[in-house]
Amino acid sequence: MTRLCFLRCLLDSHAPINLPHNVEILVGRSKITKIKDQSCSRQQLSLKANCDDCIVEVKQIGINPSGLDGFSLKQNCLYKVGHESRIEILLNNYIHLIEFQPPPDNFSPIKRNKRKIEDEEITVKKIKCNKTPDKDSVLSIKEAMEDLWESIDEGELYIYTSKGVKSSKKIAAFDMDGTLIKTKSGKVHPVDTNDWQLAFPVVPTKLKEQLENGYKVVILSNQAPIGKGRVRIEDFKKKIENLVAKINIPIQVFIATGKGFYRKPTPGMWQTLIEKKNDGLSVDMDSCFYCGDAAGRVANWAPGKKKDHSMADKLLAENLGLTFYTPEQFFLGHSVANVPMAKPEFIPNEVKMEPFNDNLISDDKEILVLVGYPGSGKSFLAKQIEKKSSYKYVAVCRDILGSWQKCAAEATRLLQQGKSVIVDSTNPDRESRSRWTSLAKDMKVVCRCAKMTTNKAHAQHNNKFRELMRTNHLPVNDIIFNSYKNKYQEPTTNEGFKEIIEVKINPSFDDEKSEKLYKMYLLEK
Repeated sequence: MTRLCFLRCLLDSHAPINLPHNVEILVGRSKITKIKDQSCSRQQLSLKANCDDCIVEVKQIGINPSGLDGFSLKQNCLYKVGHESRIEILLNNYIHLIEFQPPPDNFSPIKRNKRKIEDEEITVKKIKCNKTPDKDSVLSIKEAMEDLWESIDEGELYIYTSKGVKSSKKIAAFDMDGTLIKTKSGKVHPVDTNDWQLAFPVVPTKLKEQLENGYKVVILSNQAPIGKGRVRIEDFKKKIENLVAKINIPIQVFIATGKGFYRKPTPGMWQTLIEKKNDGLSVDMDSCFYCGDAAGRVANWAPGKKKDHSMADKLLAENLGLTFYTPEQFFLGHSVANVPMAKPEFIPNEVKMEPFNDNLISDDKEILVLVGYPGSGKSFLAKQIEKKSSYKYVAVCRDILGSWQKCAAEATRLLQQGKSVIVDSTNPDRESRSRWTSLAKDMKVVCRCAKMTTNKAHAQHNNKFRELMRTNHLPVNDIIFNSYKNKYQEPTTNEGFKEIIEVKINPSFDDEKSEKLYKMYLLEK
């Protein structure tokens, strides 16, 4: 006798859903289930029945939790359940039962009905719960059955998976603006979400070739205007859907709307793709590539061509170790051998650990004035000096105390207690530094200067790293960096300093993951 399996709605709001033997079925918000709740994904649950063993493999793939007999499931964990298990498509809502017809041979409905609720246990076997499951825990590679939009981290990232997208070990990744499309108006930035056309007539053909060669085609696009509220996400979604329809192949699109970890050249979009949106398949990085127009090409790299607006695409490829193509190279077959490209002003993986300079600590009571860009490493240096001096030195910081006057008052109090003082401020010019040389003279103590050698680009990199790591530092914009640069005057002993000590930054990391991120390109230029 052939056994069948069904997912039956407890309220009979729709017909039972057939679960064929050894076939993966996706259920969620749809006309079939009559679920309209937007918190339920269209692909909320994966169900795969084994009618021989009367077991159904269940995996939650939607963002919001599903339930099993009243308990919350974990996303991307695989469970095995049996006959009459209660499946909640959303936790405590849209309750369905797993039913085998005929029931398992050893099933006893009388015995089950007599069990007390408080004595019931979930008869579930959790197979795996990894972000990248091993081969044995992965069900068949899913193919998107319907178009799907997802929002990650409160809209920092949007993901569009068009119908028919299949996961693959090979990824063909493309930027969007200036690579796949350009404006109809001829302006640098589109005037609205309808101001676009294909950048090259061969775009659909070339992308289709990648699909036929076993690649998953994805788009990785920075779209800060959405995060700033200048463009409505609903309007932009229509633009993406129209573009994918125009190209006419299944594409997965990642849209970074903020300034954080998802924005290129930082690797957030790519990591989300390979860790969460590729069905657990490990990616062969040597077979993957990335194509984008933000390559750092200088003005007139081709006759009449303007310089690229940034290097974000090329730097993303370098961060990830991907083969990189410009649009002209990929779609038109141009050579890049003689194309002049700018180089980043700061190369993070060339930063070397520098030993602490013991000359920064003196036996004499003193004021040590730090000079450097925001993000140049002053606060980290101050903490090192405090610790290595057994807190004979104590830092005063304007960011904490609020004004130089309050810093001066605190410094006076500390000097009177026999402490040495570290002035943790930018102190770019003679005027700002003169406050401290004058105080040192009044207090009859030595005054020295420690000048950070960190340049502007390096300091901006450090600032971006702090933002990504969400450390307790105030955000610093380009206006502040430029203000420091414009005000800066080289410190000299003529100002009243006993000596000027040049200090190289000495970064320290809590773990390998943060060190790896620090050594990536984080700036777009």
